[in-house]
Amino acid sequence: MESLDSTALYALHTYNVYANDLVLETAARMTAEELTHAASPSHGSVLKLLGHIFECEYYFTLECMNTTPDQSQADRCSASLESLRECFVLLNATRENYLVKVNEYELEEEIAVDLGRGEVTLPRWQFMAQSLLHSGHHRGELSIVMTGLGHPLPTLDPILMYIRDSGQVFR
Repeated sequence: MESLDSTALYALHTYNVYANDLVLETAARMTAEELTHAASPSHGSVLKLLGHIFECEYYFTLECMNTTPDQSQADRCSASLESLRECFVLLNATRENYLVKVNEYELEEEIAVDLGRGEVTLPRWQFMAQSLLHSGHHRGELSIVMTGLGHPLPTLDPILMYIRDSGQVFR
């Protein structure tokens, strides 16, 4: 892949918000016990997995904006489903504001980001893509885990968002 421009990243952002909202709406119907039940092979519980999704989106988005992510903020946001929902709203607005203003030169600029095992230098657009695409991987995991707990996710296909946004009804 040569690169993703701001329009492509914005399209991924829009879908990411839509899909995360569907997951959070389904999670809101779960009991505290279901949310914290150890069922995820990667992060333990639905709540911890949702927290991981938020933390990764938060971290990479802020790194792209040349802002140092605040781990205490990420921890606070991941403490409960209610705080996650509030923090996702703020993060989504922050990322959207960034994506409508960033230019292609800035997206191609290489930046260094610490991935926990040392710094990696890549074009900014690749880190932004990571912040958006990584969540899709874990939403697939959540679909299996939440279904096993009796709360299947609705279909997360982007085409359903496109149909809705066009004013059509899919039956």
